[in-house]
Amino acid sequence: MTVRAAGNVLHCCIPFAGMVERFEVISIFNFTPAAHTEVCNITLADGNSIEGIKGDFITDLIVLRNEGRDYTCLVKGKFSDEISRFIGKFDLKLEYPIIFEGDTCQFSMVGSSEELFNIVKAARENGWGFEILSVQKYDPHVSSVFNALTGKQKEILLQAYNSGYFEHPRRIDAGELAKKIGMHKTTLLEHLHKAEKRLIGHIIEQTS
Repeated sequence: MTVRAAGNVLHCCIPFAGMVERFEVISIFNFTPAAHTEVCNITLADGNSIEGIKGDFITDLIVLRNEGRDYTCLVKGKFSDEISRFIGKFDLKLEYPIIFEGDTCQFSMVGSSEELFNIVKAARENGWGFEILSVQKYDPHVSSVFNALTGKQKEILLQAYNSGYFEHPRRIDAGELAKKIGMHKTTLLEHLHKAEKRLIGHIIEQTS
């Protein structure tokens, strides 16, 4: 299940939201009610420093790569009490990427229908705006294929598919899709080409 969260849940998760344009979790090493450790791609808002986003949610930060306002970092930190209680109540199984952008957060969860229903119900009772974007049967082999992609490639490929870019005839062209996502058409096509090449290469490797 893929959901989009909005509302006060974001203030519980990323109190520095106004300091970043995009915060993308691409790999999680530790995820418990008490603490979290992950690798993130972070795009800072103008006029902010990477050290400035440290606080309770991010207590330790190691920069692995930097280009302009874009950073890849190893991040360690703690959750708010409200988030900790929620995580402790459920056995959350999250899929990457987890994307915080603007006033929303988009991520995927894996579980039984009952588990996912209870999670969404509890989130809404907390006043968190959970919007269900898609529900599909979990296939670990499909998941491993998607792990061959970067978070950005996976996001754009799913956007293209859900928007009808791969249908014949297409329901949306590259220019319209680029505008919808908020990037230049040339950049979009480059991401799509690399994603398609990675997926095809991964599939061939698994079958050869």
